[in-house]
Amino acid sequence: MNSSRLMNHMNTACDWLIKLFYLNLLWILFTLAGLVIAGIFPATVALFTVLKSFQTGESVRAFNEFWDVYKKEFWRTNRLGIVLTILPIIFYTDWLFTNQFSGTWAMTGKGILLGCFFLYVITLLYVFPVFIEAERKVFPTIKIAFLIGITYPVHTFMTLICITSLLLTFAFLPMAGFLFLASGLACIQSFFSLRLFKKIEAQAVNMHKHNTKIAGYYQTVIREKNPLLKG
Repeated sequence: MNSSRLMNHMNTACDWLIKLFYLNLLWILFTLAGLVIAGIFPATVALFTVLKSFQTGESVRAFNEFWDVYKKEFWRTNRLGIVLTILPIIFYTDWLFTNQFSGTWAMTGKGILLGCFFLYVITLLYVFPVFIEAERKVFPTIKIAFLIGITYPVHTFMTLICITSLLLTFAFLPMAGFLFLASGLACIQSFFSLRLFKKIEAQAVNMHKHNTKIAGYYQTVIREKNPLLKG
C-alpha cells in the first residue's frame, strides 16, 4: 500500500515537473514573440490562466489556452504592465533623489520608499491571480490585490517564504532556474491565491447568511412592535 502510494506521488510530481517545464518554455517563447517588452505581461497572464486550469482539475490543452489568452488579453495586460513597470521606476528615481540629502531627512525618505516598495511587492503577489479571477480594469485590479495582500498577512507571508526559498534554490541551481523560473514562481502564487480566494468566498457567503438572519430578526421585531405591518 505504501509503495503504491509513493509511486502515485512520484507520478504526480513528475507530471507537474513536465507541465511546469512546458509552461515555462511557452512563457519564454511568447515573451520573445512580443519582443519581450510587449510580450512579457500577456505571456505571464496566459501562464497564470493555464496554471489555474491545471490546479482546479480542468482538462485543457496548454498551448491552445495559452495562445487564446495571449491574444485576447494582449492590450489589457500591457496596460497593466505599464503601471507595474512605472511604479518601481518612480521608486528608484525617488531613491536617487534622497541621496542628495543626508541625516534624518535622507533616512526618513529611504524608509518610506522601502515601505512603499514592500507594499508593491505584496501587491505583485496577487495582481495576476486577481486579474484573471475578477477580469477588472487595471487600477481596480491593483487596488484589490493590495487590499488582499495586507488583509491576509499569514497567506502573504507564507507565499513570500515559498518564493524566497524557490529563488534561493534557483540561485544554487541556475539551470533549474532557467527551466522553471517563471512557471515555478507563478505556480506558488497561483497555489496560495486560489486557496485564499476560496476562503474569501466562503467568508463572504457566511457573512451574507449572517446579515440575512440579522435582517430577518429586525424585520420580525419591527412587525411585532408595529401592528400595522402584521400580516
